Amino acid sequence: MGLARLGRFTAAPGVFLLLVAGSLVGVATPSQAAAIGSASRYVAVAPARVLDTRTGLGAPKAVVGPGRSVTLQVTGRGGVPAAGVSAVVLNVTITAAIKPGYVQVYPTDLGVVGASSNLNVERVGQTIPNLVTVPLGNGGRVTLYTQGGGHLLADVFGYYAQSGPTATGRYTSLAPARVLDTRNGTGVTPPASPGDTKNCGDFATWSGANTWFWAYYPYYGDIGRLDGNNDLIPCESLSGAPISPQRPPRPKPAARSTTTLQVVGRGGVPASASAVAINVTATQATTRGYVQVLPTAGSTAIGASSNLNLDAVGQTIANLVIVPIGVDGSIRLYTSGGTHLIADVAGYYTDATTSVSTDGMFVALQPARLLDTRTGTKPASKASITLAPLNRAGVPSTGVAGIVLNLTATQSTAAGYLQVFPTGQATAGSSSNVNMERANQTIPNAALTKLGNGGTATIYVSASSHVLADISGYFTATTTSGTTVLSGLTVAPQNTTAVYNRDDWPHWSDADADCQNTRTEVLIRSSSPAATLSADTCTVTAGSWTDPYTGQPWTLPSDLQIDHVIPLHNAHMSGGWAWTTTQKTAFANDLNNPELEATAGSVNNAKSDSGPETWKPPLTSNWCQYATNWATVKKAYALTVTQDEYNALAQMLSTC
Repeated sequence: MGLARLGRFTAAPGVFLLLVAGSLVGVATPSQAAAIGSASRYVAVAPARVLDTRTGLGAPKAVVGPGRSVTLQVTGRGGVPAAGVSAVVLNVTITAAIKPGYVQVYPTDLGVVGASSNLNVERVGQTIPNLVTVPLGNGGRVTLYTQGGGHLLADVFGYYAQSGPTATGRYTSLAPARVLDTRNGTGVTPPASPGDTKNCGDFATWSGANTWFWAYYPYYGDIGRLDGNNDLIPCESLSGAPISPQRPPRPKPAARSTTTLQVVGRGGVPASASAVAINVTATQATTRGYVQVLPTAGSTAIGASSNLNLDAVGQTIANLVIVPIGVDGSIRLYTSGGTHLIADVAGYYTDATTSVSTDGMFVALQPARLLDTRTGTKPASKASITLAPLNRAGVPSTGVAGIVLNLTATQSTAAGYLQVFPTGQATAGSSSNVNMERANQTIPNAALTKLGNGGTATIYVSASSHVLADISGYFTATTTSGTTVLSGLTVAPQNTTAVYNRDDWPHWSDADADCQNTRTEVLIRSSSPAATLSADTCTVTAGSWTDPYTGQPWTLPSDLQIDHVIPLHNAHMSGGWAWTTTQKTAFANDLNNPELEATAGSVNNAKSDSGPETWKPPLTSNWCQYATNWATVKKAYALTVTQDEYNALAQMLSTC
């Protein structure tokens, strides 16, 4: 099956905003082009189904035949207002596919059929979704064309509205972070404690006792006192007890179950986030079904929309989801059939409590192909591809925080995945975007990625595959400068007369009483892939860390120390000398501001209590981030800087 190719046309820049395997083009009126091309803010809505040709919702109740189209009215439905909307975010699904082909979504009366594709169908009867961001055409409508035919579904998740500087709806790109993996327990809400309610006589088999023991041991220890000699083998008096511990696989979320996922406070998502962009993967499905992602305590009913469609037992499939965050900072994932769930945070949208700014506004671009490896050698397994979008396809050379991509894997040689991440700010294997289940598969997925070192993104190819990357827009950022970052700092001499005592700054506390102290929590959040914890989950026994100051990888937690970006002695002389013990403790254990970094002991010792005027990270590509973090923490705590310190920060910021 072919992938749609870029056609030749004349149109205003930014006419079309599509997350596609190819690139849709067309002709728009000047007013429409201006509306689409302007900076805009995102408005999340409760997920709502606006099209289902199986039931007659939004279109006639009938299979859409091969080579036919459906025109869908979007404005005035599903929480989308009747006016003032430039683009809409839809989760589009084709099901009961008649034959192989593709689905294309474009603004009504403004697109060219066959110039692009959003979904690729490989077999009869297939069901597959993808997230599509599409400008509205004439009358607030979009058109869905299917080359091969089938039933079409569309769920609306939000829209983009033209806007000047704003507090709400601005996107913050993050380095991808895994916040849920039910295969190993990451992000899983602990079960309620059963208390000391069991004894070995309650179990007919040792297997039953072992399953019960491990269901609670990671969270509460030997709550039932079934392991008398602390060898992790419960009820050894029962027949069939082994000579070594046997931890059973973690159970999958059951059919018709809901998994609550706390996102605020994790992966870089703050309390001021209104919605989160998250890549959700279902794997090891026990039956056909679907996954629905929705806000906790929201008004959307279970089954009213879908994000992932599981078409076969054992399937692995991913889709990008943009979902409002519940008032408690969480979202829900409903599984109609049993399946493991994985979720990687890509970024978040701001709410009304943030400052008014133009940072994070979306700017639509004329879709363009940045990468197509089919014109050369197929990337090998475990290859990394650097994607450099700046000064290409309408992307400016500065002021860009992140980009909107559609990634496609095709002609894969084996099962594997694609991962996109900001260069230098994540590691291969720490997240995923596109999952290939077999050789020669063609499968796309939308991605919102932050730009990293040098304004680039990295695409990691786990199994040899051709890769396509199409850009359809970017998110704005204030061009970093010393003036911007250093604004608000107070330059003043240090207080060298107030006596400093490190014991006055209690650190590595356990403020939330979860048995993990501050050091442990920093190691957990900075390990990628996820760190391995001790049996009681209180300490880290292994992990994978990249030293932010040197770029050196580490796997043993004993090799690492936790660096205070602002050394405690520096904070003391810069104003902290007047703080209470409570304030000093809060600073020394701050997990919210960029104050704590996991780094090699030798590096931390070399830095000691130095400021940037006497010590800088050996990795010069980190200077921009280090200086930004230093200034951020100083301003957050109203700490002063010396003139030499200020000048050193300005020098480091010049590398941004």
